[in-house]
Amino acid sequence: MIRLIGEQMSLGQILMFRAGAQVLLVSMLAGMLTGNGVAVLRTKRIWGHLSRGALASVAWWCGFMSFRLLELPLATTLSFSSQLFLLLLAWPMLGERVTRSRIGATLLGLAGVLVALEMWRPGGIDWRVSYGLTSAFLGAIMTILTRSLTFTERTETIMFYMAGVVFLSAVPQAVVTWVPLRPHTIALMTLLALSGTMATFFFVEAYRRAEASALAPYPYSRFIFAAFFGYIIFADPIRPATIVGAVLIVIGNLLPVLLERRSRSSARGDTDSHV
Repeated sequence: MIRLIGEQMSLGQILMFRAGAQVLLVSMLAGMLTGNGVAVLRTKRIWGHLSRGALASVAWWCGFMSFRLLELPLATTLSFSSQLFLLLLAWPMLGERVTRSRIGATLLGLAGVLVALEMWRPGGIDWRVSYGLTSAFLGAIMTILTRSLTFTERTETIMFYMAGVVFLSAVPQAVVTWVPLRPHTIALMTLLALSGTMATFFFVEAYRRAEASALAPYPYSRFIFAAFFGYIIFADPIRPATIVGAVLIVIGNLLPVLLERRSRSSARGDTDSHV
């Protein structure tokens, strides 16, 4: 949707309508669930919400730019590096131990990013990939904050404050870069707002109900959809370097999860044998 709308609306308008729709839809959802739409505002962790919203303002802007300017498979592959950054941030932000498997997986994932960027090209790296990498890095921090907020906050509250901050930051951009809207553009924007809000809702609910490590494999199905729609709609080529890079990143991200699960299973097996 972002690619389709990209030349018909300014980025400020896309952010404003996307975030504004989420504020409206979440308020309606909260009203149906609690009978009081204002209940979505109740929180004891306002600074956590505002911090996450500020990060989302930049992450969404960079992410939207990435998907507007780059081929869909490459933009999606760069978004996978968010999990790589999550591994790097787990020790300083969460106090998780750094194991040899995590170090090796991080290096493997980094190699995947470099391959996807085709570092060996004579012309060098396309500077536009910086949008995707920046969005991925900020997204990793947001994931950590999301996991923390889900212990005390409602899903609707988390979504409301994040979208509210993004909306307020996007209004000045939209006013300065306003482009007249056509009915076709409004229809596409409506679909983007609905699908984006639903995706955010399910994302937060998933991290509420399961550990981050258990959810690690699922985001990578996006590459299949991105490659398919990119080829069918935009004739984006599926480059071998992008595929190889995506595979390396996926292996690098999943390896620590699989090894830790195996270690826990072995530990439980040893305990049972002793009993």
